[in-house]
Amino acid sequence: MDEKTKNRLGVEENKPTDWFEKLYSEANEDGEGIPWANMAPHPVFKNWISKNPNTHKGKTALVIGCGMGDDAIELESQGFKVTAFDVSNSAIELCKTRFPNAKVEFIQADLLKGIPDWNRKFDFVLEIYTIQALPPKYEKTLIKHISDFVADKGKLLVITETQQGKRAFENGPPWLLNQEYIKSFESCGLKQIFHLSSTEAEMGEATHLTLFQRQA
Repeated sequence: MDEKTKNRLGVEENKPTDWFEKLYSEANEDGEGIPWANMAPHPVFKNWISKNPNTHKGKTALVIGCGMGDDAIELESQGFKVTAFDVSNSAIELCKTRFPNAKVEFIQADLLKGIPDWNRKFDFVLEIYTIQALPPKYEKTLIKHISDFVADKGKLLVITETQQGKRAFENGPPWLLNQEYIKSFESCGLKQIFHLSSTEAEMGEATHLTLFQRQA
């Protein structure tokens, strides 16, 4: 993101989520103005889930930082009972407008504040680019809170982009990760069970898909 856009949105290290509401409040249903809004499920996620059919009916799923809602709708189509949240209330309202017939439970919530009042665990948790959308100093907190959503024997799918070098506030957003994030999730009781990387990346040097599972 260029400096002009950062200043317009008011991106501040100590107010890390405020700019999301401004961004989404200026958007419309076609996603214009949202840099990452492809108006379709993330292609890496879509490709992975299409190659990993399973019996999802009745299982619960959570989408973290759901944005415009397409990934949540994809999970619903796979048979999951889906909850999806975003810090921006405007994003949630856009989801409800775009998908009026969906059974997805769209909720406004702030990941930095930990598990909200609805305090639930999920069979499957999806996180795409949310960690790298917030300043580096919050990384460990975000990883801990995301891990807390995963039920016993539940799975977490993380899709992120990485680059070498120091993660500094001045360099983002986005603040691309390094591969140390895998160790951070494992320190929260999750075990890596699958990893796929590709040099095809929009913002960094590589795109990573990592599947974790919580051991009972």
